[in-house]
Amino acid sequence: MDFVYYVRAVRKKLLWIVSFVLIACLTSFYVTYKILPPSYESSVRLIVNSGDKLDLGAVNTNILLINTFKELIKSPTVLNKTVSEYPDLKLSSEDLSKKLKVSSSKDSQLLTISITQSSYEYGNQIVNAVAKVFQSQVANIMQVHNIYILPDGPADGEAPKAASKLLINVLLAFVVSLLLSVGFIIARETLDDTIKNPAVLEAELGLIPLGNVSVTTKKDWKRREAKTMNRKVGDPTYAKLS
Repeated sequence: MDFVYYVRAVRKKLLWIVSFVLIACLTSFYVTYKILPPSYESSVRLIVNSGDKLDLGAVNTNILLINTFKELIKSPTVLNKTVSEYPDLKLSSEDLSKKLKVSSSKDSQLLTISITQSSYEYGNQIVNAVAKVFQSQVANIMQVHNIYILPDGPADGEAPKAASKLLINVLLAFVVSLLLSVGFIIARETLDDTIKNPAVLEAELGLIPLGNVSVTTKKDWKRREAKTMNRKVGDPTYAKLS
């Protein structure tokens, strides 16, 4: 069986493939949008300030320290302190280490601590707690007192943006269902050893078909019986004279 054969097999089942993929995408959309709980990304930003006067040397030093600060935020020193000082969070240091994300832009003095939770307010409590503990620990450990938490949360009345996975889940359902449906058709055609085309019979076995046997269904039999009955009823009557 060549590539063209499989392409024809897929084209014959194209409607079935489209239906299967459409059902999978709609199911993924419904489950993600209606059943799965929404997730919100809460974040807080910190800036390493170089002081009142602009000092390029101090700025460059602060930028170099950013990577150190990123490691320190997720270190047991900060996370264990956060867990002990904020027991209401009901999180372990291992949970914080897995859920927290610390990022920074290139050549920037800004640090961003973020977390994704089902509750936006709860996520805000976590990142703010970590930021405050980090601020105090850096002052104690490294004698750095120029880290400030920026109050740049969402405006009043502004709904926080959800970290939606709707598009990702629908695209994943599309790709997986398409691969499964096409793979199923190809596998079925490969495992099916029946000869469906006279050309295959001649090419693979060297045999020439002598005739065709048509498949007769119940509807065909009923049509033939109806035609036979109509002929019998409509036949003319002949009389013999002796």
